[in-house]
Amino acid sequence: MTDMEQERARKFQEMYKRIQPSPLYKKKLADNPTGEVALDQIQSLPLTTKKDLREAGIFGHLAVGRKEIAQYHESTGTTGVPAASWFTKEDMQVGGRQLKECGGVHLTAEDLVLIRFPYALALPAFLMQHAAWQTGGAGGVVPASGRTVVTPYPRVLSLLKDLSVTVMAGLPREMELLAEVARLIGANPSKDFPALRAICVAGELMGDNRRRHIEKLWNVPVFNMYGSTETANIATMCEYGNMHIVEEDFFVEVLNEDGTDSVANGERGFATITTLSHQASPLLRYFNEDIISVEPITCKCGRTGAKLVHYGRSKERIYYQNTVLDSKDIQEAVYSLSPAPDAWKVLEQEAGLHVLLDSHHSENWAKEEICSFLSSQLKVPVTVEVTEMMDRSALIDNTPSTKPVYIQKRND
Repeated sequence: MTDMEQERARKFQEMYKRIQPSPLYKKKLADNPTGEVALDQIQSLPLTTKKDLREAGIFGHLAVGRKEIAQYHESTGTTGVPAASWFTKEDMQVGGRQLKECGGVHLTAEDLVLIRFPYALALPAFLMQHAAWQTGGAGGVVPASGRTVVTPYPRVLSLLKDLSVTVMAGLPREMELLAEVARLIGANPSKDFPALRAICVAGELMGDNRRRHIEKLWNVPVFNMYGSTETANIATMCEYGNMHIVEEDFFVEVLNEDGTDSVANGERGFATITTLSHQASPLLRYFNEDIISVEPITCKCGRTGAKLVHYGRSKERIYYQNTVLDSKDIQEAVYSLSPAPDAWKVLEQEAGLHVLLDSHHSENWAKEEICSFLSSQLKVPVTVEVTEMMDRSALIDNTPSTKPVYIQKRND
């Protein structure tokens, strides 16, 4: 057994003992052993579902005394009831370490990090802040937040330039909208912010084509992070584009749709996350309804272990005849267009997909060619509508942004 395997086994034992007094797991583990359970026996233990968390209530999976609580957070996703999660001071520090040590951005004490994630109840802004503080120096942070009238898009661009910000962090959509506002006010995001050296994104699906699109907009590398409010950050992208799981803190399973068995390495399945380090509200086999794949890798960056690929939420999966499309499949096709759209949305219809597209270069699109291209890429019939989806005038005033819905199912 390697040192990492021994460390994970030890942490799992500690976590298993820690969760048992919480109301959720006292009930869920009533028929399971109360003593030691080895990590290689984890599949004998029950899954934790989103329904379990909702029914347990806000305090249902709290595993520490209230005097140990440092922060409370809720998910800000576009689907379902917000998920609650509690954090101790140690949890927040561990979350910062997960970003600092694993990310290809390689934060240093010389960096000034502009954080465009929302600070209101969301988790990523705080983890990014802790990552910056753990660089061994001052770890400068500009808390620009998001979805607020205090820092509209033009103000954020001014901060980027005037403060010589070196790293920007936020939702992928925020990076696209900031670039569009720069264009609208006569600036060039790829040239007019010479101090900027990297962008970190999280909170939305981001495939390779979308990443390359944002990198082209800003002329800097973009690094993705995958996690959730319930778990904190699970995997972070290295400089070679691979999402490395933080294996000292997480045990990740990929299961079939009913959660009864694992899928083969590299195959798509349902993410099931066990948090090995989380103190305040740890989770055992959290079946989070995301579609992922996991496979071993020896990366050029020097990391070994497993890489993770995120394909989107299972609720957004589209079935058309014999074709199964995840959000990543659709996103990769849309961002293959030239030019890539400024905004887009896919509507599931009985006869296939209807794609709404918006671009300030839409005159370069031939609608018939786009229909043919997307139909060929996605293996389903596609109709296209080029329309003005963005209120560009609102981008340059203080109208707060909202998290968009990219894929709309028929029953929505």
